[in-house]
Order: sequence, then C-alpha cells, then structure tokens
Amino acid sequence: MTDNVERVHFDPPSGAEDTWWGRYAAELGQMTSTARGALRTDCAYIVERGLLGAGSPDVATWPQSRTRTGLVMGSVQSGKTASMFGVTALALDHGIDIVVILAGTRLSLWRQTYERMVEQLDAGEEGVAKARRRLLCPAPGVVLGGASGTLDGTYRLPSAQVRRKLTQKQPLIVVAMKQTDHLYALGRELRQSVFGEVAQLDRAVHMLVLDDEADDGSVLDAVVEQSLSPLSPALKQVPRAIADLWEPRSSGAPDNLFATYIGYTATPQANLLQEDHNPLAPRDFVISLRTPLDVGIPAQPADPNAPRSSTYPEPNGINSYYTGGEVYYARGAKAGLCLELAGEPDDDLADSIRAFLIAGAIRLHWASTNTPALMGPHSIRGVDFALRDDVRAVSPPTQSMLIHPSADIGAHFATAEDVLVWAGAPDRAAARNLLTSGNAQLPLDLIAKMRSEEALWEIWIDRYQASSTAIATEFNVMNPRPVPTWPTVRAILEAEVIPGTRVSVVNSDAEADDRPEYKPIFDEAAQRWRAAPDLSTIFVSGNVMARGLTLEGMTTALFRRTSANPFADTQMQMQRWFGYRGEYIELCRVFATRQQIELFGAYHDVDEALRQGIAARMAGDAPSPVVLHGMSFLATGKIANVGRVPLCPGAKPFITLINGGQTPDPNERLVAELFAEPSVDVSVGRATRGRALDRTLSLSEAADLLDSFSFESYAPGNDSRLAELWQQVRARVDATLTLPPGTRFYNAPNPTSGTASDARFECPYAIAAYLRLWEASLTRAVPGLFVTGVPSGRWALADLSAKQLHQPRFSVGIRYGDGESITDGALAGLGFNIRATRKALNAGGDLDTTWGSNDPNAGPLDYRGDEFFDYYHRGEVLPATARTTPWRPQGSHGQILFYINKRPRQPHPVVAVGVCIPAGGPEQFAATRAGSLIAA
Repeated sequence: MTDNVERVHFDPPSGAEDTWWGRYAAELGQMTSTARGALRTDCAYIVERGLLGAGSPDVATWPQSRTRTGLVMGSVQSGKTASMFGVTALALDHGIDIVVILAGTRLSLWRQTYERMVEQLDAGEEGVAKARRRLLCPAPGVVLGGASGTLDGTYRLPSAQVRRKLTQKQPLIVVAMKQTDHLYALGRELRQSVFGEVAQLDRAVHMLVLDDEADDGSVLDAVVEQSLSPLSPALKQVPRAIADLWEPRSSGAPDNLFATYIGYTATPQANLLQEDHNPLAPRDFVISLRTPLDVGIPAQPADPNAPRSSTYPEPNGINSYYTGGEVYYARGAKAGLCLELAGEPDDDLADSIRAFLIAGAIRLHWASTNTPALMGPHSIRGVDFALRDDVRAVSPPTQSMLIHPSADIGAHFATAEDVLVWAGAPDRAAARNLLTSGNAQLPLDLIAKMRSEEALWEIWIDRYQASSTAIATEFNVMNPRPVPTWPTVRAILEAEVIPGTRVSVVNSDAEADDRPEYKPIFDEAAQRWRAAPDLSTIFVSGNVMARGLTLEGMTTALFRRTSANPFADTQMQMQRWFGYRGEYIELCRVFATRQQIELFGAYHDVDEALRQGIAARMAGDAPSPVVLHGMSFLATGKIANVGRVPLCPGAKPFITLINGGQTPDPNERLVAELFAEPSVDVSVGRATRGRALDRTLSLSEAADLLDSFSFESYAPGNDSRLAELWQQVRARVDATLTLPPGTRFYNAPNPTSGTASDARFECPYAIAAYLRLWEASLTRAVPGLFVTGVPSGRWALADLSAKQLHQPRFSVGIRYGDGESITDGALAGLGFNIRATRKALNAGGDLDTTWGSNDPNAGPLDYRGDEFFDYYHRGEVLPATARTTPWRPQGSHGQILFYINKRPRQPHPVVAVGVCIPAGGPEQFAATRAGSLIAA
C-alpha cells in the first residue's frame, strides 16, 4: 500500500545511513532543521506525485508514449538546485536506473552544477566504494580538470560497465550541458552503449531527466516552428535533442524504457504556455517549492490535500529567511531597500559604489567582532596556507555588487571603465588595461577621494542605521544589529575594503572573466592554498549573470537596463539580489528607475499569483495554474501570439444576449419585481428618458441580480475554460484569506439538455463574477491583481480601508424607447408607462446595437447618452467630454440599465441590459495559448 501522507521531519535523520538521501542530507549542514525538513518534504512530494505519480513504470498505467513530463517552480536563487539534487537522491533510493541532469546552457553553469553535484550528492572521496555504487558521466577530471577531448569521449559510457550497473540495479548518473552538440553526443552514446543493454533486461528501466533552468532553451514555440522548413537552421534543436535522449526519432527507444522529464525553473511562464503536444510541455504535473520566511503554513506532516503556501515559517529568524520580492518590494519598502535613480548617471554610479563599499566595511566589522582572527580582503591577498581549511578559517565574508547596464557587451566594458576612472584610474585606456590584466583592483587614489568628500560617504551610516531599525520592526527582530560609527567604518575602508576590492566583467566576450570564484585556489607550483579571488568584487554583467550564476554575499545592485517591451520571466531572472541574505538584508540596496522598481514589484506580484495557483492545484483545490501578464508587460517573449484575457468586462459592457420573444421572457419578471419598489421618472429637458430605482445596489446585490438572468439559448455551465479561470481566481483569493465555504464567483447555469453553450466574456454571469471578486478583494491583498484605471496600480499595495469606503453602489434604471407601450405581462402593472426600445438583431439573434443616444456635444439641457442615465437621475454633473479614459472615476456609482425591447411582429417583449463599472476595481490579465491549462 502506498503511503500518500506528506511528511516533514523537523529534526530529520543525521544522514549517517548509507542511502543517497542520507549522504546528501549529511552535506546540508548549513541548513536549519526546519529548512532540511521542508526540503525533504517537497522532494518526497515531487518523487511520489511527479516521478512515481503513475506508479512504477508499466504500460498499463503509464501513457502510451511511456513518458511523463512535469514542471517544478522554484524562486530565483532560492535553492532549486538543492531540490533537484534531493529529488535525485530520493529517486535513486527508489531504484531509478538512469538520471540525466541537464545543467545549464553555458560552460560556467555546467561546471558550477557539476561541482555542486560531486560535493553534495555524490559526496565522498573518489575510490572503490563510490565507483561501485554508480557510474558517473562525465568523469570529474573531464569537467572540472579542464581536460581536452571530443564530446563523444566526454560522454563515453562503456557498454560492459553499463551492463554490469543495470544488472546490479546500480544507477547511471549523467550531468550534461544543455547545448545541442553536447546533447547530440550524449544521445549517440545512449543509443550505442545503453539502449541495447536496456533492451536485454527483462524488466522496466526508468530514466529521470532533470532540466535545470527549463525555460532557457527548452521551450518549443509551435506557432513559430510550423512556418519553418524541417531543414531550417532556425528550428530550435535543444527541445528535440532533449526528447531524443529517451525517444530517438531515428532508431526508437527500447520498449522497456520509461522516462520522466522534470523541468526546474523560477520563471515557468513559457513552459506553461507552450503547446502541450510539444515534447517537453508539462502534461502530467506542476509543483511549486516553498521558501522560508516568518509567515505561511508550517511545513509539517499533513494530508497531501492540505493547504500549502509559498512560504513556511522559519523559527530561526531573519538570518535564515529567503529574501525575495516580498522583502524587497513590499515589506522592505520602509527600509529603503530599493532606491530610485537620481537621473545623473555619474552620481548614481558613485552613490551605488559608496553604498557597496560601506556595506562591505560594516559586514567585515560584524564578522571580525565575532571572529577576531578574520583577515580582510586586502590583507589576505598574497598570503598562502598549507590547508584549505586554514584559508577558510580566516577568510572574510564574501562581498559582491552587480552593475547591469544593458545586454550590450561593449557597454559592460565601458561601465567597468567608468567604475575604475571614478575610483582614480588616470584614463579609460589605463582602466581597460587593468580589466584586460584580470586584476582590476580599485585604485588607492579612491582613499584620498573619499577623504575629500566624506559627507557623501558618511550619510550611508545613517541610512543603514535607519534600515536596521525598519527591518527589526518589520520582522520582529529583538536586537537590531548595530551599525558602527563612521570613524570605525572609514578605517576599515582604508585598510581593507577599498584596496581589497576588484572590478570584474562577466559576459560572453573572450576578454571577460569566466565566472565568479569564491573558493580557495590551490597553487600547484607552490603546493599551497590561497584565498578566493572574489572576496570583494564589483561585477559588471548582463545576460550571462541573469541566468543561474550565483553572486555570493551580494549587497548592492545598480540596474540600468531598460526595455520598451518588458517580459516578466526575463526580468525576473535578472534579479540576482534575491537569495538568502537575511544576515545582512539591511545593508542591501537595489538602484533602479522608479518605473523599473514598479515593474519589479509587479513581476513579483504575478509570480506570487502563479505560485499560489500551483499550490492550490497541488492541494486539489483548483484547476490548472494560469499565467498572468501585467498592465504594462507581458509574461514572456518566448512564445508567439500570446493573448490577454482580462477579468474586468470593461468600463461599460453591454450584454447583447437576449431571448427570442416568442414566449414570455423570465427576465421581465426580474425587472418587474425590482421596480415594484419605489422609483422615479428620469427627465432630461422636456423628455422623460426612463425610470430609476430609488435605492442603489451593493456589489453583491448587483451580482445576485445579474446571476438571476436566464436565456433560452445560453447555458455555458461551469466546465468551460472561462469557468476554470474563475475557479483559479477564487482559489487565489481563498489562499490570501479563507472565503466562506461554498463561495463561488462564477455561477453560470448548466444546460437542461444538449451541450453547453460557448462561454462569453460579456454575459451577466461573468460580470457578476467580477463584482463578487471586487467585494471579496476589499478585505484581501490578492497578488496578481491590478487596479483598473490606475497605471501600475497593484491591488496588493492598495489601501483596503479606502477601497471599502469608496466601493461602488449601482444605480438601476429602465431606459424608455420610442416603440409601443408595454400593456401586458409582468411590467404592465407597475403604475408607470414603459415604452419599448426597438433595437435591431443580427443573424445570430443577438442585439445588433448597444448603448444608445450617444451625443458628446450635448448641451446642459440635452441628453448625452445612456451610459450617463444615472447621473441625470441623481442630478450630478456629467464627466467632462475630453476624458482620456472610458472609466468612471474611482468612488463613483455604477449603473445597471435595462431596455425592454420589442421588435415589430414580436409576440413578447424581452429584456436587454447594459452595465457601467467605475474604475478602481481589481483586474488581472491571463495569458492565453492552447495548452496553457494543464489537463487533470
């Protein structure tokens, strides 16, 4: 019997047992017990629900393709690699035969991941014991030792060893670079040396493929590809090459080979939006990882269907928190973690560097207070040590700054030269020579510069002290870390930080540095150890740094990059300041334009919405997660022709649905019952334009009224894609703050016979759903929602008390026409004469015209139009005709206006309705593409 109960050990096993997980867990000493428990729980969930979600490989329970595909969403620099290795460890303990880890599209990422895998997952000294338990490809010397050779040699898997390992149920582990030549070389080796051995076995063989940064190179856009020749070099080869690892199109995989593909990414928008018939699309499962903070649902033993949140409480406090978008753009706002650029490039550059250097001095002071033997980044340079542990024992905390000027490689070198010239390099040529030498230390002239402008430096002491107080207040820190005085900081700057800081360009240029180096270096000639080169470094980079590479000890970012058409997934990956920086978060700063900071905050908002949607899906409480655009950006640029579906039906939706009039219209009775209450005529000039109800309706009353409408030819039910969208929204609102049991926003009637109608965006039920969402959102800071009529307005940052105070009420009216008077039926006995309208119908039976009497030049005694009917009723001044927006102002009344329509030779009158909605309500923009919603 399978145990489907989710389990977390707050004090997990020490890792001493001889299992893959035990050995891996023993290498996670820096994690708190709570974090290790949450990691174990999430890894077990991925293995049980994803990897083994269809049971052990079997043709009876697995898809016909013998392949399952899924996706794991993490956060930027939050520990996705730790999860990936944890899943690998548990999978190996479950007897998985072959594991392929796709480790980045660049050599630096491949080596970084391979190095971590060898140190953590495959830990221990190289020797017989390690060789017996697995076959590792490539060998460590090939990847880490820089040995040259062919790619076929790199991925060599000797058939005899493969046969022996598979027969003994010992795994093959491959760490491959996600690049076509590497993938094709690995694919050839699998076909030549592995698949034949697999075919000889009398059992199923299970291959697990883990794709790190799965949105980078692994997305296939079918719309683009359909227009290309099969021989076109523009066809994306990486997704095909990955799929060919288990399903080569040329020769076919063995019938007993089963494969599970799991993509890992922090930005899954493109993966979710790609067509689901593409080989790597997540067809079978989507899972979200959790991060530690001071809020959320605890990671503890629970039913698999129990609620999950994107964060879990970490009792060890702020030093162990993940500091992502919630900290930088919401809760850290009062601490000034994000600073708007002043607009003077030279001044902005100077101020950001001063912030970085002073933060480094403060951190060094803190560390030295606790460990007096520590050396600084300058004094440790040039000192050699007998043992690596000796270097580590006295090395200072790592300090990193990132300057991201643009995607242009030339701009990276020019910006690095700017830094060195500002710091005292004689000219740009001298600065460039320093960069080319690979040893671009800050000139010592900067010390004299600092002394001449001390006020500009000393002000950061006050700023960091204010930040420390604000962070302590926000995160309930009992004893805020004290910021040292300026004289103390100045002495550290002069002695260690300024002379110990270097400038490094990291990009794809041949003259740039390869990657940051944070580990001690072994000098082969001297047989001695030296300190890591990047103990205090200002990195200038672009796209290379925006994908996978980690900046340790990062405190400061200067982000100058701009885009006319920003994409959320691309710019989320650029935010390398995210991570586990709680130990010094008060010293962190992001310098960017106001517009860019607002974009970053909005990206985080829709990211959190997607994460909540996935969590709700994992708990079985929602349909597939919905990818969201923002008001001023798209979710991704990796997929062509992505559409936008709003929630709000617009400023003045008019419902063209109408009954046929051959039988009495049930909606006529709804109007009659409502207008049995007190009402008055609405006259403009000398003409009576209609009738208005004395009272107004609340959001929920207006929604109830619209939900009461019924149509003889329209019953979409609650199984449409529109209904799924509203279920997802409801789940996200519920995750923010629990809704009353049974609450539904969208309540479309089911067909009494036959098939359901195609769901319409502009129908009474969709408008009613929006009004119910508005009411629910008045007490909830729901992520992923924006504010209608407010550029860049995020609902999560709105003043909800003000929203409650200014929530709309809806006036209700009947607009008279120039047709015959209604003399029979439910409306005939109301005590006032209703003249029917005679709106035309189209061939489909819908209204062919909507709002009437539109006259923008109407004078004070004239009638401007039906959308202003309620203004005339209340005697209010009409909005100016020169408005640039169709929205009624925030805080205004809404309007529901009925038309009693009766065409010539139509036996019975029928009811039509238009709605006016004020600005200030919630809005989201779902990205649409076939396959964007994952099948259950």
